[in-house]
Amino acid sequence: MKPGDSFECPHCGQSSFLKKESVMDGWTKKGEILACAACSVKIADLELEKDFLSQKTENSVSVLADLLGAEEVVKPELSAAEDEKHFCRDCGHFISHPFMDRCSLHEKDVNPMDDCQDFFNKAK
Repeated sequence: MKPGDSFECPHCGQSSFLKKESVMDGWTKKGEILACAACSVKIADLELEKDFLSQKTENSVSVLADLLGAEEVVKPELSAAEDEKHFCRDCGHFISHPFMDRCSLHEKDVNPMDDCQDFFNKAK
């Protein structure tokens, strides 16, 4: 049985078709069912396709890598010293504004990703 199949509903007795509905618990999707389009009575349960889609994606990536003859690339871990992490957006003097970002210490316009020697850590 699949959505769109026609059948005789045992509950209402009408000739109808199946529709797929989500079973929700609040905002969380718990599963899917097949229901009668006429009376909305549950006819059968459906398994979630999440596992199938993730497996299909993994398979397609490996097939593409086989086709191109390339090995999977492992991204290197990026590390930075503590003195290299002084971005203006993390500074206590940084003033965020929708039109312009300013530095209250140097009284000038700055980019949030700029570096500054006079960095002031807000957490301290």
